Amino acid sequence: MQHDGLFLFLEPNSDPAVDRVVLRHDGGGSTLLAWAPDGDQAARVAETAVTENGVRLIELYRGFDLAQAARVVERVVPRAPVATASYELGATVAGPIRRSATIYHDPDADPARKRVVREHGDGWTVVVGAPLERMAEVAEQLVGDGAQVVEICGGAELTAAAAVRARLGDRVPVSLVSWPFESLEGAAAYKTA
Repeated sequence: MQHDGLFLFLEPNSDPAVDRVVLRHDGGGSTLLAWAPDGDQAARVAETAVTENGVRLIELYRGFDLAQAARVVERVVPRAPVATASYELGATVAGPIRRSATIYHDPDADPARKRVVREHGDGWTVVVGAPLERMAEVAEQLVGDGAQVVEICGGAELTAAAAVRARLGDRVPVSLVSWPFESLEGAAAYKTA
């Protein structure tokens, strides 16, 4: 099955062959959401998604460190650009990430309806579509539900992530998924297409 993008999440004890969901977009197209237990398996999932599913863009969530993200980049760039969550200096999560919220830009989405919830172990991942002007409100609701981190999708503007940070204060870390140098051209081509 063909997909436009891949949101790849780290989650210990996950099985990437089973722990996956297809997010269909109202305007057409789809994004594959997949969970992998470590950087090596994440790199394999990414490569398969690019070669077999036609994925043209990858975003990494839920705690990829530089070495894990590099494994994914080395496997798929330049065939598909890879972005990773970037946090402010000093932002930390105490212990492992158990409950995370990912918010992506969808100008026409009803955030109460356009969401995927994936439970795993003693935690969950929520992926929500929202217009830029509602992202801060949605983030606040998700933190109220127990999210330990809020990650803003790479298709959103930095100012939207800053508005989320301003609304949440220091309650939880907020990231913006950003494009490293080797992925800039691919991300720009994806946006243009």
